[in-house]
Amino acid sequence: MITDVRKINQPSPVHRSQFGGVSNSTPKISIVIPILNEAVTLDTFLGNLSRKQRKFEIILADGGSTDGTREVLDRFPGIKHVRSGGGRGKQMNDGARQAQGEVFLFLHADTTLPANAFLKIEETLADSSVVAGSFSLEFDHPARFFRILSIFGRINHPFFTYGDQGLFLRANTFRRIGGFKEIPVMEDVEIQERLRKIGTFIKLKEPVFTSARRYLRNGPLRQHLITTGVVLLYHLGVSPHFLGGCYYRKRGKGKIR
Repeated sequence: MITDVRKINQPSPVHRSQFGGVSNSTPKISIVIPILNEAVTLDTFLGNLSRKQRKFEIILADGGSTDGTREVLDRFPGIKHVRSGGGRGKQMNDGARQAQGEVFLFLHADTTLPANAFLKIEETLADSSVVAGSFSLEFDHPARFFRILSIFGRINHPFFTYGDQGLFLRANTFRRIGGFKEIPVMEDVEIQERLRKIGTFIKLKEPVFTSARRYLRNGPLRQHLITTGVVLLYHLGVSPHFLGGCYYRKRGKGKIR
């Protein structure tokens, strides 16, 4: 069965899990994943992660799934399951509070890491001047439209860097800056802005692969215009609370990027 964090007292001195093998020490990397009704993607997503060999732990911060997510997670022992809510920023903060790793990696459930992801994270953060980083971005769809978007996803700037690119940073840095702002939208951009003020933010050339499902569901051009408009207005100073209200009224609850 899945570990419910409300039942956790002390971590066992030896933890056996299909994720990261057997460890008698603190995991190097904690992967924090905000989820909401991701039953369709979780089986493949967690299966891909299970093939990683470095020591890590997985914390799923569930915003209140009602689609059978819990039943899927029962097939993956050793995962911490955090019941959360109130938006993705709060979910990731709640998940991070249960994390024991030296490094936090915030990842979306429809995103696949490159094979050497953990090695690249460790190499990048070995430089003390680097405060945080993310991966470049590619989509799991061959259309030219998505290939063009992927080009912009390589640019190391907050306007072109979002949560689906896998934000990673040291755990002590995350705690020092107070984690994510618990705002309706743009929590991934806002934390970057603070991080970039205190050190170097690296975007790795290695890409993660993220699902194009949102674009295909809403129409690629329409979704791109909505996303770009929200990001532009945020950078122009419009309140994320106002933007979140407009965005969710327009298309219902879902992730922006």
